[in-house]
Amino acid sequence: MNLILIFLITSFIYILLIINKRNKFSNRKSLIERFKKRFKNINVRRKRISEEFTNSLLLDPSKNIPIGTWYSEAELREKADIHRSRLNKFGKSKINGEMLFLGPKGGIYKISSDGTKKYV
Repeated sequence: MNLILIFLITSFIYILLIINKRNKFSNRKSLIERFKKRFKNINVRRKRISEEFTNSLLLDPSKNIPIGTWYSEAELREKADIHRSRLNKFGKSKINGEMLFLGPKGGIYKISSDGTKKYV
């Protein structure tokens, strides 16, 4: 009788330990899921901000488009496309601090300090 009682108590404690262990693992999973969800939200916000900046550049030809050697090829292509579309839509576009204009025959020029057109 005494042996059966010890066996039942030991079994009960073992079952409680297993249940407690499972609860810890489910909590870890929930922490990982929350981290993934938050990380994805940050990336979505960054992407949305980038798209808003690109749209603002497309709508205003006097905003400067900075181009540097540290940009990736995809970023440079995107900025060049924005520049071309602004030239076609507005006839002018500011890139790297210089305002460029689209000529009547399709050439691209900038106005020099003495007021003459300098084709590039």
